[in-house]
Amino acid sequence: MMDEDDYWNTSETKAHAFSFDDDVLTPQEILAIGQKPSTGTKEESIFSSSAISNTKSLLPLNSLVSPKVLDLILLAQSGKYPSNESKSDIEQTVAVTLKRLVLGRSCSLHVHRSLKSKTELLDGAISIGDGNAILTVVLFLIQTLNKKIVFELLSCRPIALNHYISFLHTEGKITELSDLLTMLGRSPEAAMYQFHHCIKSQGNNVDSLLRKLANLLANHLNQPGADSHQAKMVADYVKLLEWQKFANKQELFNKSALHCLAFCCAQHWSDTAGNMMSPMTVCQRQQIPPLQYDWVVLNVHAKSNKWDIVETLFTKKDWLGRTTVSSHIPIETLLARLSDLQASKQLLTTCVNKIASSEDRLRLAQMYKVRM
Repeated sequence: MMDEDDYWNTSETKAHAFSFDDDVLTPQEILAIGQKPSTGTKEESIFSSSAISNTKSLLPLNSLVSPKVLDLILLAQSGKYPSNESKSDIEQTVAVTLKRLVLGRSCSLHVHRSLKSKTELLDGAISIGDGNAILTVVLFLIQTLNKKIVFELLSCRPIALNHYISFLHTEGKITELSDLLTMLGRSPEAAMYQFHHCIKSQGNNVDSLLRKLANLLANHLNQPGADSHQAKMVADYVKLLEWQKFANKQELFNKSALHCLAFCCAQHWSDTAGNMMSPMTVCQRQQIPPLQYDWVVLNVHAKSNKWDIVETLFTKKDWLGRTTVSSHIPIETLLARLSDLQASKQLLTTCVNKIASSEDRLRLAQMYKVRM
């Protein structure tokens, strides 16, 4: 008697067995679903009972689903796309690709060979609004098209352009970013990206940074038609770097002008004007506004408890011998900061009495608990 293993291993049984490996159907097999088998077949269906006799009335699948839809199903299953791209084919292929991109599935963008197909792919990604899909398509265009053509496509698609600019900036690809912006007629913006990159990449190497900024001024910002405000800003920064190189203090390298001013107020307050380390020299050299100068001086000396310097700077005697407040800082802002820094009641009283409006004087006197 034949056991179960022998039965299932016989060639006759294999001929009728269903294989789970054959899960990919051909177009002919899909179209044959529901069709009645030919009358000349040798074997009868085992499902020929009256209970399922209605299967004889089933319609072929191609009468229910259009051939184009069937082709699309097969394309999604196989990952292959037709080589001849009609308008309908392009639309279907673009839709499938975008769907896979948005869902994070693997897909090949190289099936989009024509410029029309690539353009529709880009526009489709923009209309969906998925940033990853937009950037993926833009990078694909950069790889497969002439850069001039890509820049022309991006110039009239600001959303895609901004995604690509952000990508280049984040990745530190400043040369590619500068080329893109220059070709789009945005040279001043390209120069600013180069300026920030120079500062970020050179660290505390003042000599190297000075050389790079000098080249930037000569090649971009000092050229006809360049932005004069940007050129002045970079030139002022070069002057600050030159001063930092002269000071030769590691803690000052690549710091702001106000930071350097605060250092000079704390360490070189008694230096006379004209001395490179004098606070007034730094103020004049870097064109620091009087308001910022007063604010830095106030905070530096108040935090060091040098209130005599603060009072000398911010209070004056008029010709009648009365004490008045002299500061470029708005009086209420000055009062608030003096209170935070724990100034004396006498100094707060002097500032309150400087206010012209009697109502404001009363209100602030009550707020800071001083006598009028």
